Amino acid sequence: MKRSKIPLVFISLYIIRWLSLGSSLPPNWTPESKVRFTATVIEQPEYTDTNTIVRVGTWYINLRGYAEIIPGSRVSFTGKVEPKVLGKMTTKIIMMDPTFEVISNTECARSYTAGCMRIWLLTLRERWVNVLEKSLPEPMSSLAAGILLGIKGQMPKDFYTALVNTGTLHIVAASGYNVTIVAAVIMNVLNGLVGKTLGVGFGVVGIVVYILIAGAGASVVRAGIMGSLTLVAFYFGRPTQAKRLLYIAAGIMLLLDPVMIFDIGFQLSFLATFGLLYLEPVIRNLKSKILKFSNPGIQGFLAEYLYPTLAASIATLPVILYQFGRVSYISPLVNMMVLPVVPLIMGITAVVIGVGMILPGLGQILAFVLYPLLWYMVEVITWWG
Repeated sequence: MKRSKIPLVFISLYIIRWLSLGSSLPPNWTPESKVRFTATVIEQPEYTDTNTIVRVGTWYINLRGYAEIIPGSRVSFTGKVEPKVLGKMTTKIIMMDPTFEVISNTECARSYTAGCMRIWLLTLRERWVNVLEKSLPEPMSSLAAGILLGIKGQMPKDFYTALVNTGTLHIVAASGYNVTIVAAVIMNVLNGLVGKTLGVGFGVVGIVVYILIAGAGASVVRAGIMGSLTLVAFYFGRPTQAKRLLYIAAGIMLLLDPVMIFDIGFQLSFLATFGLLYLEPVIRNLKSKILKFSNPGIQGFLAEYLYPTLAASIATLPVILYQFGRVSYISPLVNMMVLPVVPLIMGITAVVIGVGMILPGLGQILAFVLYPLLWYMVEVITWWG
């Protein structure tokens, strides 16, 4: 099949998949109707100061106060809903202040279903977060958890707002960088022990596990698919074509879940990667014609942090303006100040969690090494935010 026909095939399949979707609401639904929605809650609910937020597929359920819902529980929610509709298709359903009833709790002790495995991984993730919470104060603990695991549900509201205002929210979203680190570590460790074939296989498995632990958000799923395809290309000795992999990853995700095209995380993730692949080389070439830097250190710093940040910012600008009505003009500057310490924070955070799970006291001692780096990042972001 010619390369030019591949996008047309994906578009055709997507249209067919879209038309096959059914409505999530009863045929006789009205705005005054009370709807009963029953589902197994896989992910840990998000808790704010006043609400509990449960997300299940296209359903966004906002419960008043603190509601203890254990992942794996089958829960029935009843209340009025506000659907977001495009044409005749429901893209999102918001349920505010419903009543709920826990019907049953899934017993996963002796079950190895996909749902139970994900629940087990998410429970393990919560234990890791608890290690950080016991070792570091807020917002340092939330920042460390966000950088390594992509968790931002428990982050203080003021600091979260500062991340948005400075255009640095992406550092607490598990994405391509995290996936690259996971795959590289597994490959480097196992290639010499089990060979190239098993090394690639374990690399793909490690990426899948990390995606589940990180919450399976749009950005990390996209990065995981690209990372897995890259490993397979590496195995067959073919040069990696990141641009093609981006479209294949997006196409696979949209065929599996057509409504994801309206997910802000997916949109920002796709456009940011698009900017890095297409706009960053243009910015680099433009710089070489306008600005001249003979210092290799300055050239390396700009290539590592400024150019990618500008490319991603420009590519995501339309979505940010449409969704939030504002854009951060200081984002490139703040990103240049904080991104150099992100890899170091990731590595030390992983060590603190690993040691803290076995020897909590020693983990808290190691956290003292992590604290200055997190303090610096928090100060920069809050000052500019």
